[in-house]
Amino acid sequence: MGRSNAPNSAFGRALDASGMSRKGLARRIRDLAAERGEQNSADHVSVKRWLDGVQPRPETSILIVAALSERLGRALTVAALGFTAAVEGDTRQRNAVAAVSYPLDVLESSRSLSLVATRDLDTPHAGDLLEWDAGSVPLIVSRYLFGHTPAPAEESLSGSPINADAIRRTTAQLMDLDFQLGGGHTRKLLLFYFRDQVLPLFDALPPRRRSDLFVATAELAQMLGWSAYDAGRHGAAQRYFVHSLRLAKEAGDDLLAARLLANLSHQANYLGSFHNAVELARAAQHAAARCNAGRTTAMLHAMEARALASLDDGAGCAAALHRAEQSLDRAVDASEPGWISYFTPEELAGEAAHCFRDLRRPAETGHFGALAIAAANTPPRTRAFISLVTAAGSLEGGHLEEALTTARHAIELAGPLQSSRYQRYVRDFLRSATRAHPRSLLVSELVALSAAVLDTDVSS
Repeated sequence: MGRSNAPNSAFGRALDASGMSRKGLARRIRDLAAERGEQNSADHVSVKRWLDGVQPRPETSILIVAALSERLGRALTVAALGFTAAVEGDTRQRNAVAAVSYPLDVLESSRSLSLVATRDLDTPHAGDLLEWDAGSVPLIVSRYLFGHTPAPAEESLSGSPINADAIRRTTAQLMDLDFQLGGGHTRKLLLFYFRDQVLPLFDALPPRRRSDLFVATAELAQMLGWSAYDAGRHGAAQRYFVHSLRLAKEAGDDLLAARLLANLSHQANYLGSFHNAVELARAAQHAAARCNAGRTTAMLHAMEARALASLDDGAGCAAALHRAEQSLDRAVDASEPGWISYFTPEELAGEAAHCFRDLRRPAETGHFGALAIAAANTPPRTRAFISLVTAAGSLEGGHLEEALTTARHAIELAGPLQSSRYQRYVRDFLRSATRAHPRSLLVSELVALSAAVLDTDVSS
């Protein structure tokens, strides 16, 4: 570890703003390391040294950023915290994958995707695969909206060696498995298939006959993005989404492009980059504006509502939810792609429940949460997520036993679900319950029950 000549004031300000003690931060760093299958010996003395100007190891810097971003509800970077050693000492690894960018050359997307997939397999804990880059969002949006619009490409001819439909069927099967069990179960299988069997196909066709392959590849790369997101690899997820967006633009698939922008909005909101989340959701609506796609448009408005709720804009959120409901009411499935069929009134109710949880309105949270999981065939994954949202609403409303019962049911229901997002839902609920009821034996019992869920490694 290196040392600067002065205390690290940037780190000190962030730590003060978080309200965490030195011991609390060190404990959270150790927990995050354990979640990733690593060991870290950080303690309160380590934190004091970092405040005094000692530079932590690059891998520890990433954990510090993750802990403080989580607590502050917004995305930080190692550079913003003054951890120059993480930037300088990890240069070789960081140069292996280019910075997040929307490429002007569409074939650069295929090359970049190959690098990201290889790095994702070989060095899964690399810092550039973990960190979301908020600063890249304005350029991504402007290049997508105002960049070159390609001429329509030729469709693949009958008898072509490229079978895009086979890629789509494989992606659909893996998506179904991922939806049921979480990204940890499918990530490596997706990566090997994508890198070794899909991306090499780009060399088999001339440029004017790649449209169908672009779309199929973008759909699979999107799945990789969600898998990385679920595993907490936010830098990897962002790159998969952005390069898929470039492929969708080249293929002229506006609805797929809108979906990818919405994915980026969802991720930005989750990581606390709320203004970026609003911008991305609105860019997605612009992308889909020329399409007669009520169901897709409803999902895009719901993403905007989620971001506005995070910004505590109740009126804006309500207006966006109303637009989403209107769009869903006029949806005609024959005019939309099959992938949006999941966005039902129940799914919209789930998005509304998230919104009202973030707006701290417990009655509405409970109402929409119940609607979201009313159907008997609601998948266990969805039921577990929404139940924790409902539990948070009950806790906010002062109904401790109801909240704990609902949360316990969600945790027991989750079973083998491997998802860092789900772990965060559990952790956030337990933190809120412990803060509100520090002496409750019932809360302590739920904390003990949750240990198995929170100890699950979702990073591999």
